[in-house]
Amino acid sequence: MGAVSLSWQVLSFLFLLLLASSDAASSHCAYQGPIVRNISNAFQSNFGRGGLSHITIAGALSHGLKEVEVWLQTFSPGSRTPIHRHSCEEVFIILKGKGTLLLASSSFNHPGKPNEFPIYTNATFIVPVNDPHQIWNTSEDEDLQLLAIVSRPPAKIFIYDDWYMPHTAAKLKFPFDWDEDCYDQPKDEL
Repeated sequence: MGAVSLSWQVLSFLFLLLLASSDAASSHCAYQGPIVRNISNAFQSNFGRGGLSHITIAGALSHGLKEVEVWLQTFSPGSRTPIHRHSCEEVFIILKGKGTLLLASSSFNHPGKPNEFPIYTNATFIVPVNDPHQIWNTSEDEDLQLLAIVSRPPAKIFIYDDWYMPHTAAKLKFPFDWDEDCYDQPKDEL
């Protein structure tokens, strides 16, 4: 009787393990460990934003990272990010295309007039914590593709409707689009 019970427990355990691993493999939110992956097969979405393609190459929720995330984002001609700021630093590397970085100082209650910087293939730039910014693909016929390296994930994002109107306060968007599917509880303010 004991051997049958033990065999049943082992089979039950293996079945549950198999079930859990198949659920994890099918979810882009599941931690998959430090393995070599082909980003061509990575989960990709536009999260309801026309002109955007987002892939989290290495992330907090999908890969268990605690201090950094790496994103591959592609913007079709004319598309852009919202005007926003966030509770993290960002480093960008432009892989292809050209566009414009709009960047304002975090020392104001509302963004105000941003500085404009041309961005282009092989350019890199840094966006400090809480500095409002926006990235535009200004090309009429070429995608803008970039790598974004983000500190302290998942970031709290504040979105503005307008650069110039002081009554348009920033609206908190947390978790952000690519975290929404995976993140089920708010992160403490840093």
